[in-house]
Amino acid sequence: MKQVAQNYKSGELAVLDVPPPGCAPGGVLVRSLYSLISTGTELMKVGEAKLSLVGKAKARPDQVRKVLDSVAQQGALNTYKKVMNKLDSYTPLGYSLCGVVVEVGAGAEEFSVGQLVAAAGNEFATSVGNWSHNARNTSASIAGPAWRIASHVSR
Repeated sequence: MKQVAQNYKSGELAVLDVPPPGCAPGGVLVRSLYSLISTGTELMKVGEAKLSLVGKAKARPDQVRKVLDSVAQQGALNTYKKVMNKLDSYTPLGYSLCGVVVEVGAGAEEFSVGQLVAAAGNEFATSVGNWSHNARNTSASIAGPAWRIASHVSR
């Protein structure tokens, strides 16, 4: 399957071959009909990737706090290695979609196979090829009947 991703260290954008997603407990597997790579969030990520480490730190003080917490817990060397590995790996882009449920995980019985749904929220509606996985009904994401959530989507 194909997935659009970015290397946050170099800023390189790539279309990666990745394994098909699975259906997690509490989630649904959705075959995407429409998906979106946001010009706001993703362009911000592309711009930040071009910054120096200091520039990245200034742009993301929330991440600086996590790094400092990690230094306190794991030490400077381990944290440095962890940060460099994270920066030099690919992060998927795109997290909004409308599609059809093809599998329902345990604990997500409010959904049914064949139901048209919309999903949004990074890490909860990550697009892989024509699939989304782990679309969940949580405060950090939206998953529900598409006619109610994404009525603006049309063919």
